[in-house]
Amino acid sequence: MGADKKKKKAEQDEDSPAAAAAADGAPDAADTKAEEKKKKAAKPELSLKRTHLGDTATIKRLLDDAVIHIILDPEEGHGYVEDTSMSNLKLVVGFAGVGASLVSHVYPAPFPKNWWVLLLCCAWYFAMSGILQLLLSFVELESMLVVRGKTEADGSRRAGINVSSHFPRFQEVYTLGVTPVPGGALALYAAPRFLPDVDGGNTAPHCLQRSWSVEKFFDEEGVFAEEDFMQVVKEFVAEYEELLQDAGGKKDK
Repeated sequence: MGADKKKKKAEQDEDSPAAAAAADGAPDAADTKAEEKKKKAAKPELSLKRTHLGDTATIKRLLDDAVIHIILDPEEGHGYVEDTSMSNLKLVVGFAGVGASLVSHVYPAPFPKNWWVLLLCCAWYFAMSGILQLLLSFVELESMLVVRGKTEADGSRRAGINVSSHFPRFQEVYTLGVTPVPGGALALYAAPRFLPDVDGGNTAPHCLQRSWSVEKFFDEEGVFAEEDFMQVVKEFVAEYEELLQDAGGKKDK
């Protein structure tokens, strides 16, 4: 009799709503923990980055790399696509200059009979080097990245974006600016200029500029607080996208 009562009580406990809820909830909790573990495993941890506080070139490189990551990365950032047309042009010009040295070596005539070939090859090489220097000094300037504009709901594409940065030597203020590039990277020469020395930056439409002290992102030992800086950059890009959306809404009206 006692055994039968215990058996019935156990069956009632199994059929109770609390037991059913616990049985249903156990797999959900396990699945949730498993998903959290997968997300943590999928997200790579940022490695500790350290530099000498007097090395402004390395500090700028670390900051620029973080900016590029936030702009291009589709998961942690904003998922823009880089416009590589200017880089491709420079590669073509560079290979053309290097090709001159190849011609000077394989030309089937000994020196001094091939003096005019050597002269032309040297002139061609210096011309290509001059073009690259002109692009760097008068077109790209402080540009570190050019991206294509995102596609609107109506299928049209926004103007491209030129991302520039300024961090003078032996200074503590890092300036980041974005300006529109309507014709793509090859039209960078005609785009609004990045003006880091002007308070507020370029006041032309669709331009935005912000400055931060690097002491907020590097401690006394030179350790880079990369996640904090990435969050600041992410908010900056989000502010710029809101600026573009507001401008687009006013245009439609």
